[in-house]
Amino acid sequence: MTDASSFIFSDSASAGETADAVRRFMAAFRHKDAAAIRELVAPDCIMEAMQPAPDGLRVEGQEPNVAFWQAMIADPNGAFETEEVVICGDRAINRWRYRFGEGPENSVRGVTLIKVRHGRIAEALGYAKTPAVSNLGQAGQQSTSEVIRRFNEVFQRHDPAALPELIAADCVIENTTPAPNGSRHVGHDACLALWRGIATRPDTWFDIEDVTVAGERATIRWRLHWGEDESQSVRGVNLMLVRGGQIVEARGYVKGE
Repeated sequence: MTDASSFIFSDSASAGETADAVRRFMAAFRHKDAAAIRELVAPDCIMEAMQPAPDGLRVEGQEPNVAFWQAMIADPNGAFETEEVVICGDRAINRWRYRFGEGPENSVRGVTLIKVRHGRIAEALGYAKTPAVSNLGQAGQQSTSEVIRRFNEVFQRHDPAALPELIAADCVIENTTPAPNGSRHVGHDACLALWRGIATRPDTWFDIEDVTVAGERATIRWRLHWGEDESQSVRGVNLMLVRGGQIVEARGYVKGE
């Protein structure tokens, strides 16, 4: 995003806090500073992307939205230009142009309706004069973010229903155990069996510590619990590769003894 020459204020109440959060959000995109996004996203943030029709992709919660916006920032071919920002209390209207290539045909104009609460973005609703999602330069990053969000929900909800469509036919998993290489699982059915078994264990649960998405790749840091005491848990990381909206590679590592 490039800086608007000035913000337009239609209501001074709470406008300073709103303007500050929006300016910092825009600066993160302008300077390609993905790390700055995290502190700007509210825990209960709701984002509706401008695609696909009819409703746009809906992303809920801090971690999924951080991952989504960090992926957009990481896209070397995409850049926002701000046309106008109007601030009204805790609300902001941000009009922009997104460029995903050279020439006017490789850009799209849109607007994001933003709500700020306690200095963080609580809601961001995007609309655009937009082509099909497959024609937009950053569609691949959105696909990776959505796949990883749904993948994480499988284990947090103990519901493996989404797994079959998330796993590619040639998927490969390198499990966290046993040392030195971890067990290797090849193909859709083998990967599905492993992850379905983990997801449906009633006495274990995952906490997602951090998700980072960059193009086709994602890093998921997590803690696996099998009891209430911290000694009954282990921290680990998954290195994921997503292509065509499906997981093709997953390599797991833990802090083992």
